[in-house]
Formats: sequence, C-alpha cells, structure tokens
Amino acid sequence: MKRDSIALLVLGIVAFCAFVLPQAVLAAGAFAEAGAPADRVMVMYFHRTKRCPTCLKMGGYSEEAVKTGFAQQINDGEVAFHCIDFQDEKNAALTKGYKVSGPALIVTHVVGNKVVGYKNLTEIWAKVRDKAAFTEYVRSNVQEYLK
Repeated sequence: MKRDSIALLVLGIVAFCAFVLPQAVLAAGAFAEAGAPADRVMVMYFHRTKRCPTCLKMGGYSEEAVKTGFAQQINDGEVAFHCIDFQDEKNAALTKGYKVSGPALIVTHVVGNKVVGYKNLTEIWAKVRDKAAFTEYVRSNVQEYLK
C-alpha cells in the first residue's frame, strides 16, 4: 500500500513538473519584455549552433511567416518571434522546459504572463519543400492561440 502511494506521488510530481516547467521558465524572465501584454503568443525557433541549409531555410520561413503574417500583432506585442540556439548553455532552461532535442518550432500561448499551452510544430520538416504550405501551417497555429 505504501509503495503504491509513493509511486502515485512520484507520478504526480513528474506530471506537475512537465506542465509547470515551461511556465516557470517564462515567469523567470525568459523573453520578458518591458510593456509586453500579459496575454500573447510567442513563437520560438530552436536551432543548433551550426545549422545545415534545411535548418536555415526552416528558420527563415518561420520568421518570415510570423513577421509578415502578424506584423500588427508584433507591433502591439501580442506576438513575438525568437531564434534560440538550443545548444547554447544560456538557453538550457528553455531547451529543457520545452523538451527540445533538435531543431524545433514551438508556439506558446501566454495568458496572465504564464504559459498555458504550447505546441511543437513537428510538420515543418514535411512542409519545408513547400514554402506556401509551411507558411500556412505556421500562421494557422499562431492564429489558433490568438483567438
């Protein structure tokens, strides 16, 4: 009986950390911009220190999709785009918090200055050969969190 209680406690702690860590990373000041709205969408492209041509293309497409598709929202602080070297030690907390182990595009929904949801846009790999499909995929996912 005691063993079951301990197992449940450990599982509860693991689940809690998996949900709370990205919130703690954001609350700790990662990308805290003065005057940024408490409710916003952050798009983060995680890349290696040395990038291959495909990774450079995905980063460029991602940034262009966000910056041209949400120019007014960026101006208002409702949307932000960041490129992050996940191999750089200074980004270790973000990398761990969002479970990044390779190049990734993460869209985060921030409400009340806390991360309430995020999505790893894994389909960027399949869509990198079709810029229009890639752009639409990124924009539709950002738009989902803006609703």
